[in-house]
Amino acid sequence: MLTGGDLAALTRLELTKITNLELVHKILELLVSPYVVQRDWDYGKPGETFDCWVVLEHWTSNTGIAYWEKGFGPAYPWGLVFLTGEHMSIGMDSAWHSSLEWAMRESMAWDDENPDGMEVP
Repeated sequence: MLTGGDLAALTRLELTKITNLELVHKILELLVSPYVVQRDWDYGKPGETFDCWVVLEHWTSNTGIAYWEKGFGPAYPWGLVFLTGEHMSIGMDSAWHSSLEWAMRESMAWDDENPDGMEVP
C-alpha cells in the first residue's frame, strides 16, 4: 500500500522529467502534501471505490491532480479530479494521463501553450 511519502517521492521524480521550467514552477506552486480520497468507480460495481492520492490543488477551478496506482490502464495513473462537490468520482478515462506533466498540461491550472503531438489517453 502506498504512503504519503511514496507519493511525495513519486511526484518529485515526475518533476525531474519536465523540461518546461514555467510548468515546473506552476506545479510547485500548487503542490500539497499528498492525501487520500476515496473515489467512486463509475465503471465498476455500485459502491465500488478506490484510493486516489491528491497531490495538487487548484482551488480557483475546484480541480486537482490525483494519482491512482490502478489508473486507466494502469498506464495512466495521473488524473484530473474535482476537489469538492457532487462530481467526486474517478471520472472518465480522458481525464487520466501517463505523467504528472500531461495531467498538468490538460488541467484548468495551465493556460499556456502545449507542444504538438500532445498525449491522448
